[in-house]
Amino acid sequence: MTVLVKSPSDCFAVIVLAAGQSTRLGQMKQLLPINDKSLLEIQLEQALAVSNDVYCVLGFNAVHVQSHIDHLPINTIINSQWSDGMASSIAAGVKALTPEIKAVMIVLVDQWQLTSADLMRHKGYWQKQHHAIVVAQSVSSEEAKVNEKLGPPVVFPQSYFAELIQLVGQQGAKPLLKKYQKQLLKVPLAHAFVDLDTPEQLAHMKIKIGVKP
Repeated sequence: MTVLVKSPSDCFAVIVLAAGQSTRLGQMKQLLPINDKSLLEIQLEQALAVSNDVYCVLGFNAVHVQSHIDHLPINTIINSQWSDGMASSIAAGVKALTPEIKAVMIVLVDQWQLTSADLMRHKGYWQKQHHAIVVAQSVSSEEAKVNEKLGPPVVFPQSYFAELIQLVGQQGAKPLLKKYQKQLLKVPLAHAFVDLDTPEQLAHMKIKIGVKP
């Protein structure tokens, strides 16, 4: 009998955070129609291009949202504490990971400018440096001292899972990024920081990607 052992690159998961209420936007980001699909469907399909182990954390109106993604081969987690902040959704997603997972990438549902190539590049950096935290950087290294922002997509190796599960509050994983600055591998990815929080930003997105009227 042949026993198949996963390589480290196969033991890689993606968590898409999609639990919020989208109060400022006035409608649910997760279900925004992008031509023939919802924004959440698109983000999950991009994640599936990077990993077979994709997890989606839902919260507000979870049952309704889940009905739109049930056809996808993903793991759905419902975070009943979603209103406590993003940290609770990160913790819920990481708790659900299977034991063989060696690293996890965290992505936000409203990072609409990200591509599967962006996610694959992040994964590739982790494959070369298994102990690094791979994090998106808003500016080039030359400008970083003045205007730097760090955030998702971010890849955390398994050694950080226990601390991710303990996160609380509205800041997501930012406390860990601050705590482990020397372990960060920063990847310039300015379009990861384009927000989708207001009707004006939604209008910009529709123009940018050519949403059908």
